[in-house]
Amino acid sequence: MEIGITGLSGAGKSTVFNALARAHAQVGTFTAAQSEPNRAVVKVPDNRVGVLAEIFKPKSVKPAEVQFVDVAGLAKGAGLESAAAILGHLRTVDALLLVVGAFQDGGASALADLASLETEFVLSDLEIVDKRLDRLEREVRMARGDDAERQTKARELEVLARLKAGLEAEQPIRTLELSPEEEKLLRGYALLTAKPALAVLNTGDEGADSGLLEGLVARTSSRRVEWIAIAGRIEMELAELDPTEADEFMEAMGVQELAAGRVIQASYRLLDLISFLTAGADEVRAWTIRRGSTAVDAAAAIHSDLARGFIRAEVVPYDDLVAARSFPEARKRGKLRSEGKSYVVRDGDVINVLFNV
Repeated sequence: MEIGITGLSGAGKSTVFNALARAHAQVGTFTAAQSEPNRAVVKVPDNRVGVLAEIFKPKSVKPAEVQFVDVAGLAKGAGLESAAAILGHLRTVDALLLVVGAFQDGGASALADLASLETEFVLSDLEIVDKRLDRLEREVRMARGDDAERQTKARELEVLARLKAGLEAEQPIRTLELSPEEEKLLRGYALLTAKPALAVLNTGDEGADSGLLEGLVARTSSRRVEWIAIAGRIEMELAELDPTEADEFMEAMGVQELAAGRVIQASYRLLDLISFLTAGADEVRAWTIRRGSTAVDAAAAIHSDLARGFIRAEVVPYDDLVAARSFPEARKRGKLRSEGKSYVVRDGDVINVLFNV
């Protein structure tokens, strides 16, 4: 999973990136002239991995991972041409993390910054949709392709026309009601406003007033944007400390959890992701899949060979495995089940895939 961090220049993007990734990117100098974004791979906080590692004493322990991609700041009103390279980096990510500053004005500045960002995304998407519409309309008029191909193009034309109308009304694509089939048609375009969005309120050291955050949530609910508040500078300083020192400072300041965990959890919700686990003497590992995925999808996440030769999956819920302390004991207690390809995996399932070589 890749999460793109973006925002207007001066919003504190790189500060937030450093806080989330325990990185040391330069703050305040990341401009549009820089072509490559800052990147960092972060392990997903998951206590279940550590507990299973204590039980199985594996040779290696691998939590799930996410990658944060910090692009250069967008200059307000700079236009699509100057922003093209920045937006291009964002098209490949799975979700957008929109950093906006917190000011003492009832959230008006944060809302204005969010609106500026989304305007850039809407205009960029509209340009892509317009170009594709022009080409499709010509192809449909000229009746290119066989019947099935022409029907697919006509359907795509209909969907793109609806998207264009929505974008011209300044509606992000994620707010439109699209069927799974329509979403599949659009997947190759990597449209920015179709991506799940998490707005990060970068606050001062004192944090955000709960009423301010609630107000922002209420005023942007129609745009399907989630909100989270981060005291960016403090979080960045905490991320630079060793774990023992960080724990002491967090306790002194009343911080329950570092921002990275909260952002990753929110991103999992936005993308409708869950984690399943594998455990044994060689490795304990967490894997990320979409909610609703089947046992054979989980097998494919581990390795394509497992999916091709899938026989069945041995499944035990995490809590039951921890209580039993081993797979044989879980089987004796009737907690370990054999499931076929169509079994829908649940968050926290511990899975062993049996397959033909």
